[in-house]
Amino acid sequence: MNNSRTKVISVQEVTWMALLIALQMVLGKLSIGSNTLKVGFSFIAIALMGYYFGPYKAAIANVLADIIGHTVLASGSSFFFGFTLSALVAGLIYGYMLHNHKVTVLRTFITVLLITVIVNTAMNTLWIQMMTNLPVMTLLVPRLAKEAFSLVYQTGLLYIVLKWIDNSKFNKIGL
Repeated sequence: MNNSRTKVISVQEVTWMALLIALQMVLGKLSIGSNTLKVGFSFIAIALMGYYFGPYKAAIANVLADIIGHTVLASGSSFFFGFTLSALVAGLIYGYMLHNHKVTVLRTFITVLLITVIVNTAMNTLWIQMMTNLPVMTLLVPRLAKEAFSLVYQTGLLYIVLKWIDNSKFNKIGL
């Protein structure tokens, strides 16, 4: 019975995923800085999806969040499937790295490093290059400084949030 339950999404899981998707969208609107160096917080909700639900459910929820964000809450940017693929990969990474693992600074750092290198630097730079036809190096150089900064603050903030959750009654959300 336990094995079959892990393959099906319960109503309770759907409810929590919907809350985390909503949190991601709210946090996505709360960014500080300019386009060159923007500090955002939506990564916390995505990481929580991975922490609570594992890689596949977090990937699905993150893809749904991306699609909803571009259809319901469109902010002037056009939909591009590559960014949806990036959302899927980010959900997988957060899920594989955080679900059912002890919260440590090293694990959190490696998780954020993987997201920073694979998703933000490699994939998203490629998508932007495909959309703008600018040379990759023209896009990559300014993004590297931004991503280095993001690696530091996201690791610290994510570790604090996950450690707090791990030590609280919210370490399992009734799943």
